[in-house]
Amino acid sequence: MFNKRLVFISLVLVVISISGCATVKVAAPQETIFYPSAPEEPHIQYLTSISSSQDVEGGPGAFAKFILGNEPVRNIAKPYGIKVRGKKIYVADTVYNTIEVIDLAQKTFNYLKPDKAGRLIEPINTDVAKDGTIYAADARRGQVVVLDASGRYVADIGNKGELKPTDVAVWHDRLFVCDLKSRTIRVYALADQQFLYSIPDEEARNSKENRLFSPTNIDVDNDGNVYVTDTGAFKIKEYASSGKFLRAFGIQGDVPGTFARPKGVAADKEGRVYVVDAAFENVQFFDPQGKLLIFFPEQQDQARLVLPAGICITYEKIPYFSKYIDKGFEVDYLIFVTSQYGDRKISVFGFGKRK
Repeated sequence: MFNKRLVFISLVLVVISISGCATVKVAAPQETIFYPSAPEEPHIQYLTSISSSQDVEGGPGAFAKFILGNEPVRNIAKPYGIKVRGKKIYVADTVYNTIEVIDLAQKTFNYLKPDKAGRLIEPINTDVAKDGTIYAADARRGQVVVLDASGRYVADIGNKGELKPTDVAVWHDRLFVCDLKSRTIRVYALADQQFLYSIPDEEARNSKENRLFSPTNIDVDNDGNVYVTDTGAFKIKEYASSGKFLRAFGIQGDVPGTFARPKGVAADKEGRVYVVDAAFENVQFFDPQGKLLIFFPEQQDQARLVLPAGICITYEKIPYFSKYIDKGFEVDYLIFVTSQYGDRKISVFGFGKRK
């Protein structure tokens, strides 16, 4: 019996050593991937991806965790919205109906699943205030659910059935809610969740060109300018925080510079805009005038996106990603893109230039 037990343990250790982290980890690219590709001057580098707790925490593989009785691997199932605050990544998962919180400093991965009044039914997008308060746009629930930094229920915004929130954005003391039902961006006070006004303003709503038809995703820059993906109009529309219409760009099409199924949108400090297109399975990058600069990644390369949805930018210098940056490349900010399918649920890119 003793010998049999030794044989079993030996076999387990062998399997563990072979499996290691390979059960869920994605192989690193064989070579550095830049966009645009050579001989053009590169501006974006693909860095890495995150799909489970194992990508963050490291340690033994899934089989080893099972044998040794440790906590199982926690996966990202079908992510949509993503936000990065400090060194934490917040992901709205529409299969697990949770907000996944990835702490890159502490190397932890947790599900937020408030029960009873705070139960999430279909969180599509999320944002986080400076104090850690989490806002989840729950389309099926028809409300924005407010959670504290630990994931406890605080409040909800909107009576059930009043809204169909598809995205949220925090800016100073305001919360911008992308509401597909009213076809507007509804603005609330963060302090007491009271409704303030709608975007577009009345003048823009009276114009066919300037109103919103099916707003699905938003981003708010440092100046309070609101970028809206108007999926039904195949355009990105920009409004001042007051609701005044500023500009729009984009048309329906099947070539770079046009849109087929635009979703997530993000703007950098220079007014350049990133737009995720789920049909093209790429991200298109535009200058402040709406001219296409580049698109990435290519469908054939190792950084391919599969039904991408959400995107966000952070200027936070996160040491976790430093080891992936090419030594001859200087990164100004990081770009996070979600894929709802495939083996890279969160793809991480760096925008910058050669040193």
